[in-house]
Amino acid sequence: MASSLLLILAAASTVDLVTAISQNDLFGKLSLLLLAGLSIYSFTIIFQKAIALRAAKGANRSFQKLVEEDGTWDTLFAASKKYAGSPVARLLKETYVECRLENWFESRADIPLDTRLEIANNTVQGILNRTLTAEEERLMDRLNVLAMITTLAPLIGLFGTVWGVLAAFQAIGAEGGASISALAPGISTALVTTIFGLFAAIPALVAYNYFLREIRQISTQMEAFSHDLENAVRKQLLRDGGKRT
Repeated sequence: MASSLLLILAAASTVDLVTAISQNDLFGKLSLLLLAGLSIYSFTIIFQKAIALRAAKGANRSFQKLVEEDGTWDTLFAASKKYAGSPVARLLKETYVECRLENWFESRADIPLDTRLEIANNTVQGILNRTLTAEEERLMDRLNVLAMITTLAPLIGLFGTVWGVLAAFQAIGAEGGASISALAPGISTALVTTIFGLFAAIPALVAYNYFLREIRQISTQMEAFSHDLENAVRKQLLRDGGKRT
């Protein structure tokens, strides 16, 4: 295994990409320029998304730790403003605002407690589902671009490969022989566009799958926290016959 890796590295060290790129025809160079642009855009998204997801996970951990230490509604609502990057903090913030605006925790003689429990539960579920969906969409932002690059880049590379092979065959036909000088531009186009296509696609594919796994973990945290919030609202309404504490 080690000897095979050394052979690959030794072979790679003999490749002169600059010369190979310079031997490309106009279409090959345009393909490489497009693939380079896709690669730069892909790495920009990867860098920004990695920072955003890391910040979201860190904010979630900090906020949930605060929930365990001090579970009062007012304190957690105030803290949710500090942890604006936390999806679970946004869930609590939206639930708190709904409960306060509709006065779910106020005693009301005109509506039986059982009815209030049912209405409040349905309303809170709707708020949580809407917020959870919005947070997942925010976390998934631009992942579709990475998915597109994983599909588009190899196709551009393949198209460049076919173009290069076609150019090589045409050169053979024009000169009546397979001289190196005649084949070099076409072969360079074929091979280099393939390399650049894979270089753009592979990091985007790896990052897409990694980010998708991270987002699923955050979504699982949000769903669990949503159930906890529903139970907290229910307990608050039941406490003291629905009187505000």
